[in-house]
Amino acid sequence: MITLVTDSTAYLTKEEADRLKLRVVPMHYTIAGNSYTEGFADENKNFVDKIAANQDLCATAQASVADFVGMFQAIVHQGGEVLCVVISSRLSGAYSSACIAAKAVDAEKVRVVDSRTTAGGLALLLKKAAKLIRQGYPLEDIVAQVKKQREKTGIAFSVEDMESLRKSGRLSIVRQSVGAILNIRPILCLEKDGGALVCAGTARGRNAQMQALADRVPENAVEVIIESLGSAYIAPALAERIRARLPHAAISRATLGPVLAIHIGLDVIGVAWSVE
Repeated sequence: MITLVTDSTAYLTKEEADRLKLRVVPMHYTIAGNSYTEGFADENKNFVDKIAANQDLCATAQASVADFVGMFQAIVHQGGEVLCVVISSRLSGAYSSACIAAKAVDAEKVRVVDSRTTAGGLALLLKKAAKLIRQGYPLEDIVAQVKKQREKTGIAFSVEDMESLRKSGRLSIVRQSVGAILNIRPILCLEKDGGALVCAGTARGRNAQMQALADRVPENAVEVIIESLGSAYIAPALAERIRARLPHAAISRATLGPVLAIHIGLDVIGVAWSVE
């Protein structure tokens, strides 16, 4: 039996995780000296207000080797195998932690895949992996197919305030002058070949921002996840734009959580997709 494992930045609800039969290793964060564990997407209560009130006193911590070892050991000791798919190694050290843990537990029975994405992109890869597990494919075949699926999965997002990204050290590729003060917003993506953050252009105003994100979704996308924090009307408006272009695609919505919020801000709109 293969058990699917991921980290909390997939931002699945508890119900979604149960339906996919996967287990989640939590990431960690601190606000004003208080430590927290990131949970399922529907369990991270009141983090927006806490981060907003303490923006200079927030930090995150990757899931540790010990976190992954505990999860992997419990599965392997029961005779199972593990497929662990985690946030891009260019964004977090969670992949490194999981790889070290896999070697410590059983390198043959625990395989770790760098998703090269996060949030909705990670969730889409997990759905693909869960489907392959249900269909009875062996572990090595699933690893190979998930890696192929990475090339068919994309993610793009935009923010209102880039201060959080600047503090995170991941925004050197965007001009410092770009920002809401000029009504210009960046369109940011993750590279498919490495999972690093890159700038795909800018948009002036909300309408152009939503259109730019909608246009990033390929015509042959079969599933789309719109993920957001902040202004409530933006996500449904973006969904309508994408639905008008891609009436055949399955479109759902998700809410981002505290770990990514600390790094990218509290007013975020993004879209993830997978193609055939």
